[in-house]
Amino acid sequence: MNIWKGFKRSSAPESGRNVIQLTDGKETCYPLYYFISTITADGRFLVYHRAKADEVQIHVLDLVSGESRRLTHASAPKTQWIPWCVESGKGVLDHRSVLDTKANCLIYFDDNKVRRVNLDGTDDQILFSMADDRIAIGQNCMTGNGEWFVYIHHDREQFAKMVELGCWKHRYLSKGTTLAAFNMRTGEHRALINMNSPIHHVLPCEEEGLIFCHPATENGMLLTDIRGGWYTHMRTQDEFGGCVCHYVPTRRGIAYEVLGRKNGEVLSGLYNPKTHQRYEFSLPTEFGYTHTGRDPEGLLWFYENEVKGMHDLRFLARHSCAEEDQWIRLTGNWPTYGGGQKSHFHPQLTPDRKWILMTGGDAATETNHLFLLDIADLNNTYGIPEV
Repeated sequence: MNIWKGFKRSSAPESGRNVIQLTDGKETCYPLYYFISTITADGRFLVYHRAKADEVQIHVLDLVSGESRRLTHASAPKTQWIPWCVESGKGVLDHRSVLDTKANCLIYFDDNKVRRVNLDGTDDQILFSMADDRIAIGQNCMTGNGEWFVYIHHDREQFAKMVELGCWKHRYLSKGTTLAAFNMRTGEHRALINMNSPIHHVLPCEEEGLIFCHPATENGMLLTDIRGGWYTHMRTQDEFGGCVCHYVPTRRGIAYEVLGRKNGEVLSGLYNPKTHQRYEFSLPTEFGYTHTGRDPEGLLWFYENEVKGMHDLRFLARHSCAEEDQWIRLTGNWPTYGGGQKSHFHPQLTPDRKWILMTGGDAATETNHLFLLDIADLNNTYGIPEV
């Protein structure tokens, strides 16, 4: 990656690693979502949210020139991703946009209008419109082959009732969720799965596979494909109450963490969706709320760790069944501001594998911004077996 020299340089707290601040200002900036691509395949453009108190829109940053441009002009009146994020006023539906890295375009929701726009700002058009009684409720994706846009929608009236009652605790009242797909080449539309449970994320798994979550009765990963009409559970709740929370498809399998165990133990794991074999190991005892970092190759294992509002980023250098694991602390505590998904690091590897893109707090403005953390010196994690 050729990174503009005019970006602000600094050092990460405690570790002293080189840091580049990509965005600044009084608005909070954060990626599309850390489970999916937010940087183009050539490493040049970063697509991200910029949120004011009353509006959120998508911008694109040229990492070579440092130029940032507003990409969307959406006017949806209620953009909040319920219940996972804080209110953002009007604009694009928060956290639901998708970067098509094959065509270098953005797909975004302007309320019920699903639009696409090229990253140079041209050809902003409506792909299709959802019915007025439907609402997009989840984080969406492209299939691995770049052919299908896959998205989640729900009965609008029923979803409003769930929100009024407290939507997480009343997920069992959900009716009429659809996992749908739109073919970017032919315009074909498919309903893949219909179920009475909210779906929070859908992610690509290899060329045509899809992983989604979480069924109403528990956290967990479910597997289907672009043909639809079926799904199967993968890693489900264990005897100690532990459930998969965040998961990241990689070339080696699905990397994930298990939270909520009765003894407080946090697990990390790798799951093979073809064989349904898995490997799991314990994370350090001081780990709290954990996000597994995104490396599409599955070779670098790093985690955001949050305990009582304190965030840090750690890298697993060496794993061993017989000896103590070796960890490198990539940052000390790095405060963030605000709440919801806007306040998480959501760490992901850049295409050149030399940096971790993350959302961190900027003390000067008390808002969150996008940073690159230098990891060019790190070798691949040793000791995670194949499954």
